[in-house]
Amino acid sequence: MTQVYHSNARTNQHQRKIIQHSTSTNIELAKRFNINVKTVAKHKKRGDTKDKSSRPNTIHYSLNDIQKEVIRVIRVLTWCPLDDLVDTIKSSFEKANRSNVYRTLQKQGISSVPKDKMREAKKFKEYQPGYLHIDVTYLPKIEGQRYYLFVCIDRATRTLYYQVYKNKTADNAVDFLAQCKDFYPFYISHILTDNGLEFTDRFARGNKTPSGNHRFDKACQEESIEHRLTAPATPQTNGMVERVNATIKDATIKAEVYKDIAELKSSLNQFLIFYNTNRRHGGLVKELKVRTPCDAMKEWLKLEPDLFKTTAHAFFITALDGMVQRGET
Repeated sequence: MTQVYHSNARTNQHQRKIIQHSTSTNIELAKRFNINVKTVAKHKKRGDTKDKSSRPNTIHYSLNDIQKEVIRVIRVLTWCPLDDLVDTIKSSFEKANRSNVYRTLQKQGISSVPKDKMREAKKFKEYQPGYLHIDVTYLPKIEGQRYYLFVCIDRATRTLYYQVYKNKTADNAVDFLAQCKDFYPFYISHILTDNGLEFTDRFARGNKTPSGNHRFDKACQEESIEHRLTAPATPQTNGMVERVNATIKDATIKAEVYKDIAELKSSLNQFLIFYNTNRRHGGLVKELKVRTPCDAMKEWLKLEPDLFKTTAHAFFITALDGMVQRGET
């Protein structure tokens, strides 16, 4: 039978047999076979001439078993695309990336979506511009004052918007919704939030059903917007905005120290413009064959012009440039 050589082997079985039975020195054998002296010594100590695996004895994985199990659970519950899955879990698992998540799915046998689940997985992607994910995240105290960042991202275009507030109240949530309505050039159809008191009275009335009388709910009703809530204790449901919260912080408050709130707001506004006009998104490249939220907005304008109140071009001129002018407010 013909020997199948190890891809990284510098010697074959015949040469190893000669090395093991030779009376020559290690240096002489190394020169004869054009190999390292250590390699000669290694084969002399071995009791056989078979190829051995070059795999390390201990493999250190970026993701632990618990994290892999969380990835598995989210995958089988949502069957969302790989890029959306990565965006969802990166807010919780810092070392997660597209490669190690895909390897985890492969090892678990769920890298491909089953045929009977494809329709469910596709539904997540088929939302048009106007499905907004909204959340509130903490900002550091500046001059003794705590600040909060209301964050919104559109599911279809990944277009981002946020605003700084001193409190996370229902009044501020309604104000933020009004700003989102002015900021986005398309009509808002759906909003997904968590169950915070600034968004719902779902758990403030002694039961698990929202009354519909919360200020945020009423503001949505006035605009014919469907307000949806995440299931309790499932932040991954709103993972798109959870992930972007971490992205914002990594680029601003975790990277710089600000002397006052005006400096912080200026930095946040600069990153917002960069994110919408220059930051590349793998999901957009795969779904729309575009790179940035700005490109996605323009592409959707071509595909579904009736969804828009104004043109994407006018949107980025008025909305983004307007933020620069009021950066300290």
